[in-house]
Amino acid sequence: MLRSKMATLLTIVSAMLISAGMTWQQRLLFIGGIAFGVVVEALPSLVDELKERVAEWRRFRQFSVKTKAA
Repeated sequence: MLRSKMATLLTIVSAMLISAGMTWQQRLLFIGGIAFGVVVEALPSLVDELKERVAEWRRFRQFSVKTKAA
């Protein structure tokens, strides 16, 4: 899903850069807005993945502490 979004973004950015009516500041602002939107959209899934990894690390740590204590 992320790859198709990246392809769409690339198309939009390419079309925007071809247009001669924009200054470099406007182009930079446009690209920054797109990048910000991608980050905001991807953030929830990254947070969920981080939560899963932390929970897995805690389970592993509890197991290793119990093994050392026994």
